Amino acid sequence: MNFDEAEEEGLNLFERERTQMEIRILGIAIYIQTSSTRRTAKIFSEFHPVSHTAIWKRIKKVERLKRNCLLLRRKRIGILKNRNLVAIDETVVKANKKRYFVYSAVDIERNELILMKVYTTRNWLVTKSFIKEVLKYCDNKPKFVIDKAPWLIQALKSLRLEYEHEGFREKKLG
Repeated sequence: MNFDEAEEEGLNLFERERTQMEIRILGIAIYIQTSSTRRTAKIFSEFHPVSHTAIWKRIKKVERLKRNCLLLRRKRIGILKNRNLVAIDETVVKANKKRYFVYSAVDIERNELILMKVYTTRNWLVTKSFIKEVLKYCDNKPKFVIDKAPWLIQALKSLRLEYEHEGFREKKLG
């Protein structure tokens, strides 16, 4: 999506024309290099007076535009879907005398793999990060089906998401 398409969607990056487009783009480029609004303002004020607050506001606008563009792109190509039930599970895989934790998320109704990732540790912080990434593929906040792993429960509670317990493994007989 380019700037023209974004403006058609109502995502105006440069709605006021006080400053030339080239100067605004240069300001964003300087910020990307310095990662500081104050340093950017100092460098930029050598040839065009500007406050660090004005630069901060412009950067926030660019970030919103980027987020909205990604959201629109996901909707257009069908990645972002309305999901009701998502199953999350993790398993341990040993390779080269090391343990790896494979997390997976499946849309139960569509029988579709949403996301699979491998981590070197397993805790609520890693699980929370995985769940946040799964939510990027959901148009809504689905209900999660999990086993009784404490790190899954803690992560879902911290994100205030609805969940239910269900054992995924078959019970051993005898």
